[in-house]
Amino acid sequence: MAEKALVLQGGKLIDGTGRPPVENAVIVIQNGRFQAVGRDGEVAIPADAQVIDVKGKTVLPGFIDGHGHLEDFHGELYLHLGITTCASIELYQDGPWTLAQKQGTALGKIRGPRIWMSGRAIGAVGTGHDAFGSRTARDNIIVTTPEEVRRAVQRKKELGCEILKVNEFLSLDLLKVAVDEAHGLHMPVAAHSWDVVGSVNAGVDSIEHIWSVGYSSIPYAPARRKLAEDRLGGVIDQELAGAYYQTENYDAVIGAMVEHQVAWTPTIAKWLRPLSPSASRFRERENQILNNPNAHLPSAVRTVTDNAYDKLLKRYKPAQLDQAKIGYEKAIEFIRRFVRAGGILKEGSDPPRGMAALLMHQALVMDVEAGVPPMTAIQAATLNVAKTFKKDKDYGSVEPGKVADLSVVEGDPLQDIWMTQNVKMVIMDGKVIDIAFTKYKNPIPSFYSYQSLPLDLEITPLFLIEGSGPTTLKVRGQGGMWPFHQVMLNGKPLPTSFVSKDELKAIIPPEAIPTAGTYIVTLKCEGESFPESHRAHLVVGFKP
Repeated sequence: MAEKALVLQGGKLIDGTGRPPVENAVIVIQNGRFQAVGRDGEVAIPADAQVIDVKGKTVLPGFIDGHGHLEDFHGELYLHLGITTCASIELYQDGPWTLAQKQGTALGKIRGPRIWMSGRAIGAVGTGHDAFGSRTARDNIIVTTPEEVRRAVQRKKELGCEILKVNEFLSLDLLKVAVDEAHGLHMPVAAHSWDVVGSVNAGVDSIEHIWSVGYSSIPYAPARRKLAEDRLGGVIDQELAGAYYQTENYDAVIGAMVEHQVAWTPTIAKWLRPLSPSASRFRERENQILNNPNAHLPSAVRTVTDNAYDKLLKRYKPAQLDQAKIGYEKAIEFIRRFVRAGGILKEGSDPPRGMAALLMHQALVMDVEAGVPPMTAIQAATLNVAKTFKKDKDYGSVEPGKVADLSVVEGDPLQDIWMTQNVKMVIMDGKVIDIAFTKYKNPIPSFYSYQSLPLDLEITPLFLIEGSGPTTLKVRGQGGMWPFHQVMLNGKPLPTSFVSKDELKAIIPPEAIPTAGTYIVTLKCEGESFPESHRAHLVVGFKP
């Protein structure tokens, strides 16, 4: 039996195809799909339909985050900001956890977007990832032979992954094997790269990040690799590395991508949004969400969001800031030239150096600031993502027969692209979704930290006497300390303060060590259920 039709009437429709907007549109939805789309008077409205008046608003396809890193608290952020699908190009929470989120969302057991998953990247041995600590330990699935590559790809398919992610350390020969195997299993390939021309010739479907194309603009391979490894190794900040891109070689990189119709995801907002002319608007919206008590975000989200601005605008010396601005201008130039040459732009949020979901909207603004037409920017977060990941038969645009996902916004994104985040209503699978923050808690929490968490700790002192104190405990850990790290003693939090990126200090009161014994010191992230460091041991001796 057909369910009752849902009709949206009176809004301005931007359907995601690139066609001109439809004023006073009528959209008929039934059984979770679009049944009819057109102007008022041209589309029959079923007699018993539920009609929603959206006059004065703009109706767009449900947005698709083309490069997410899904975490347990992201669901309401995505819905609040009109994003109905997240392509989780994963590195941190690996396949089984993401699979559980995907199934839970599909069943209506978890609040959040539809998930297209990749699991961890397939790659080769390199210098590690730029997020150190507990994240580095689970960086990539290492493969060394064609047989290992094929089996790794097959396992991805068996697990339910829909996208294959590959890292930049994979040789081009093995990359070609991975691409061929993935395509044979109907899985598109998203790639990190420091040789974009080689990667697109191997057949990848998308190139991820500004640094992939930036490194590839440096023709001298040893210099290119050195810059890439220095960034990954923490020798140079990503914000500063961009100054070394060689704009005179952009056309060769762009030409190869356009020829092979390979999409590209800049993800510059996570690093460079403080340099955008729209930075004040970004900050206002970030703080609006961060200060909403019902958003229930871990304290780490505020810290890493603020840190992007503090780093560039407060901690950088003038020469460093000037270098970052050069990198910003070079990034903007690549975006502009890529789109003008006919490149396929897709966008994504790429947290955690900011706020998931919102980063994608910020990226659209920065694309438009670079010279991208607003209509193209909208497609970068809708149809282009669906096409890249071979999902456009069902998603990415408002057309009869497709899955009925919609984002209804106040304002006109064609006049002001920032209005994409001004979401008033979301429809997903043909149903109106609650987009309010509700202090929601995911029933299947993440088991890795949202931001880096040092694994191995060094503590001073190592020995105390029972009942002594209060004592200041210095805690150091490779990988960097953050203000949201909490020192734990035998599983109980100690008063903790941030000293530097290399050190925390905690106060051990006398009552915390009442008897002699071996006490366990660990670090946890405030607001996160499971992630915890390895143990350090504090020995407490007898009182004389």
